[in-house]
Amino acid sequence: MNGEKKCTVILEGTFNEGGMKTKEFEEYSRRSNANGEANGGVVLSKYVIEQNLGNGNTPNFILVVEYPSHEIAVDTFSNSEYKSIIPLRDVAFKEVNILITKSGD
Repeated sequence: MNGEKKCTVILEGTFNEGGMKTKEFEEYSRRSNANGEANGGVVLSKYVIEQNLGNGNTPNFILVVEYPSHEIAVDTFSNSEYKSIIPLRDVAFKEVNILITKSGD
């Protein structure tokens, strides 16, 4: 794609109590996945976290997703479709981190 480097996004999620079993999570997951796919996102890896040997909170899961470019990755999580599902996300999740990586040159 015109010389742009792909961009990797790390998503960390920690559910609210019972959040994974809500209709809001089901809808958020469906629409978030569709938004990511529509923007060229490809899930490279999925991890369920068992234990944190470091400091801080322990997310329930981590996803590694690749996008065609940094600009597309940022737009995926700041476009109107994603913004419209944040209330659903807030019901299901205690914490969500969307970490945009910087490629090494």
